[in-house]
Amino acid sequence: MPHKAFAGWAARSCIIKYSTDLSNQGRLDHCCMKRVLLTVHKFFPGHRSGTEVLTLKVAQELIERGWQVCVVTANPPDLDARHAIGPLTSDYEVEGVKVHVLEETLRLTGYRFKHEYNHPGIKSHFQHILASFQPDIIHSFHLQNLSASIIDAAQEFNIPVVASTTDFWFVCPLVQLKQSNGAICRGPSPVALNCLNCYTPRLLPPVPEFAEALAVKYKSLSTLINRLSAPVQAFAVKSLYWLYALRKLPSAAAATMERPEWLRHRANHLQSIMVPTKLMYDIFVENGINAKLLRHVPFGLDTEPLLSGQRKSPSSLLRIGFIGTLFEHKGVDLLIKAFQALPEDAKACLYIYGDTKQFPEYAHQLMAAVAKHVPTSTKISFKGTFPNDKLGEILTGIDVLVVPSRWYENTPLVIQSALATKTPVIATNLGGMSEIIKHNVNGLLFPLNDWDALRFQLLRLLQEPSLLQDLKEHIAPERTVKQMVDDIVSIYESVLETTSPAADRPCAKKCPNLMVP
Repeated sequence: MPHKAFAGWAARSCIIKYSTDLSNQGRLDHCCMKRVLLTVHKFFPGHRSGTEVLTLKVAQELIERGWQVCVVTANPPDLDARHAIGPLTSDYEVEGVKVHVLEETLRLTGYRFKHEYNHPGIKSHFQHILASFQPDIIHSFHLQNLSASIIDAAQEFNIPVVASTTDFWFVCPLVQLKQSNGAICRGPSPVALNCLNCYTPRLLPPVPEFAEALAVKYKSLSTLINRLSAPVQAFAVKSLYWLYALRKLPSAAAATMERPEWLRHRANHLQSIMVPTKLMYDIFVENGINAKLLRHVPFGLDTEPLLSGQRKSPSSLLRIGFIGTLFEHKGVDLLIKAFQALPEDAKACLYIYGDTKQFPEYAHQLMAAVAKHVPTSTKISFKGTFPNDKLGEILTGIDVLVVPSRWYENTPLVIQSALATKTPVIATNLGGMSEIIKHNVNGLLFPLNDWDALRFQLLRLLQEPSLLQDLKEHIAPERTVKQMVDDIVSIYESVLETTSPAADRPCAKKCPNLMVP
């Protein structure tokens, strides 16, 4: 979006808003209260996955320690992002944390393929945020939906930026390092040729979406096509689609090929990158990110609400649970298939927690698979979602958690949460998961996509009476969010020692009175 298109709006909505809401202490005490701007790809209350929970908990802990905190985020829909209308931004507070949202209307204005990682409009808006809030440091938990252009904006204002990486977005635009054929990937090949096969096709809409857009944008042409017989209609739409695709493919391919080097350069201009696992460290280094920037900072939990989960409610059944997003990469279909292959008289039940409306097509497939297999259909329950603070209560009714993911997953907070409640975990033997779960120690592992091997591990729990208790006894206490923030603040302090004071930065010089009440 051109700078002039929202410069006036920013002055009214962003700068005045922040001067009113974020400066109750005023500019005069800036020297004794540090300010940190957290960025994340999506956030509460509309989005509640692991990265959002982690960001919220860190924000709350920083506030508890006397930092002024604001979260800047996006608000993408889970499925169709073509019809964004409404305000450019919004502001609200969630659980004591102030949030500034870049809505889809802003993100999609003048959208180009490269805006996924290099978005000039968001950079321009972010400059207004920096001039208003004047943070001492920026801490990114995710840049997807915001783009890495905010790193450029921060550099121009001489504000240091650190990152906590919760997935592989810096390396993979699909974040999961999983190819379209399901194979695991280690990152872009030279000139991103493997990404051209995997990612570039996803930049183009599927034929039904194209046909829908065609009907809206070119009504006369759509009316003409609708007069044709069904086979001719289909041929006409597909022909037009391929003409469209041929016109768009060069820019889509260019954006794909430019992405790795563009993001590598931005990542290497961060002041520090916190990685939770050795897997992430290795993949980042393999893809050209400076190893000297990488710091091992494992994730932490707010363990207090989870302790109740250690006291399991009584049951004559082995209660198997899944908690997470109901989508293909999470492998819930593998778990259902493995459960259905257990003996019909198995004293077990399966509880699936997740939003069936978030990705309805996949959820419908899961529910259809359950209904079709009559012998176990009554043993499998779709439990929906629950507030994050109820997780401990939910885990009181689960004996073993299964995480059958089809990608590295890095460090799923749900695994750490389960372990905090002394709930053993069965997980895919991949990456970050296998760094936390040790086979036959605090959980069980099975090979990627191998539902039969998963079935075998479930069967072991049914046939080896002492196994579940043995696994529980080897679960160590989990790291807390306070311990994580100890490490984070230590990194903040180290970075701030080598950068100029906030009062000497361009944003303070340009807008010296913005934060005065």
